[in-house]
Amino acid sequence: MQLPEAELAFREFLEQHGDHQLASNAQYWLGETYYARQNLPEATRAFLVGIQRYPNSAKAPDSLLKLGISLAKLGKNEDSCAAFIEMQAKFPDLRNRLRKRMLKEMKAADCN
Repeated sequence: MQLPEAELAFREFLEQHGDHQLASNAQYWLGETYYARQNLPEATRAFLVGIQRYPNSAKAPDSLLKLGISLAKLGKNEDSCAAFIEMQAKFPDLRNRLRKRMLKEMKAADCN
C-alpha cells in the first residue's frame, strides 16, 4: 500500500475541495493513512478535524470510533472514553458492526 502517496492525495483533495460531498470521506481516509503507519498523534488530529468539519456526515461515527481508539493507544483513556460516550449519544442507531467494535474498545479502554 502506498500510504504516503495516499496521504498526499487526500490532503490535496481536501485543500482544493473541502466542501465537496466526498470531503468527509477523504478526511477519514487521511486519518487512516496515519493510523495505519502508527502515527497516532496525526491520526487523532485528522479524525478530530473530520468530526468537527463534517459532524453529520456518514463517516462521522467511524471517525469518532477511530478517534477513541487512537486516543486509547496514546494512553489517553479518559479522552478515549469521552469520544465513545459522544459516539453513543450522537449516533444511537449505529450499524451493528460499529456498535460491537465501540463496545469492545470501550471495554479495552476501561470505560465505565
